[in-house]
Amino acid sequence: MAEITIDRLKDNVAFKKIPILTLDERWYQLIPDKDKSDEIKSLEKNLNDLLKKQGQVNTDLKEVKKIKSRLIQDVVDNMEDENVPDSNHQKKMSQNQRLIQEAKEKIGSLEDESLDVPIFLQEANQQLMVATVNYCYKKLNVNKDDILLLEKWISETRIKLKKNLLIKQDKEIKNQQVYSFMHDSLGPDMMGLLDKINEQ
Repeated sequence: MAEITIDRLKDNVAFKKIPILTLDERWYQLIPDKDKSDEIKSLEKNLNDLLKKQGQVNTDLKEVKKIKSRLIQDVVDNMEDENVPDSNHQKKMSQNQRLIQEAKEKIGSLEDESLDVPIFLQEANQQLMVATVNYCYKKLNVNKDDILLLEKWISETRIKLKKNLLIKQDKEIKNQQVYSFMHDSLGPDMMGLLDKINEQ
């Protein structure tokens, strides 16, 4: 069996569009936990960690955007509030501007990460798919070899069975003939007595 590698598949459009394996219940039926190699377990964990990371990045991004909006609203509200003393007002504005700038930087960083994670997810999923396919083809090929051996055994056994059925049938016919000749020659009374003695 030729081993399947990412290099042999990387230019195929279908390979680039495979769904996330660990989100599909059929994948878990394909490779039960007890059959997973260390490589497959490691690739599965990596893929699931990246999924969690993607979820966390998206959650963090939404949260930081909310915080930034609140800070901007606070700045707008403070600009209109004339009752706040000048020094406190300046301090609050300065602090909000600094926090808004930090939020912008964090949003930029999270947006970059949100673009990178799907690429890493796709690569991790492809690696797991290749390991899964190699495992499955190995299993299919072992089963195919076993099927050929079993077919040979069944064929040989079928021939032996046919021979033995013919031998059995021949012996049954011979037994009927012998018993019939004995019955005709010795009579029913004598055969009844001889049968009883033979059965003891």
